Amino acid sequence: MSDQRNWLERLGDKIPGYSGYVAKERRRDADKLHREHLAERLRAAKQPLNDVMRELSSTGRLFEVGPVDRVLKKLDQIENRVRFATYGYAGFFDAVKIEEPQLDRIYQFDLALVEKVEAFERHARELSSKGSTADGLKAAASELERAADDLNQTFDQRYRAIETFGPDNTQGQPMFS
Repeated sequence: MSDQRNWLERLGDKIPGYSGYVAKERRRDADKLHREHLAERLRAAKQPLNDVMRELSSTGRLFEVGPVDRVLKKLDQIENRVRFATYGYAGFFDAVKIEEPQLDRIYQFDLALVEKVEAFERHARELSSKGSTADGLKAAASELERAADDLNQTFDQRYRAIETFGPDNTQGQPMFS
């Protein structure tokens, strides 16, 4: 791999614009891998919720499935949104030079997304233990829904920040809550 990379680097030195093209493709690939990883973690986070739904159904607590079902639907939307987001972010992946401050901001968003997914996973694992009563289940589902909304909002902010990048533009400042 090292020999191939050195060959590509040498080629990039000889063909104007080629190294920028390779860097742009690497950013696209890294973005796609990051989003697929997050989406897979979100898919896995559904398991505790599905387990609670099964438990509620099997114990005749059908009137209590609503809040958990609402979170599952929201999680499905977020998972699909993260997994299938276009990576044609115009400003970020165009042939413009991406400066270090812009990359740092994107990495801040990426870290925030990972942390939001971790928070959601934690709440999802706690749902079963907190859901022994109707009030406990409702409160735990509400925490999960807030965590899902927070994750979705951070993804919105990341997307908007990337869209604002352009030549000599270092906007896209994260606004984490």
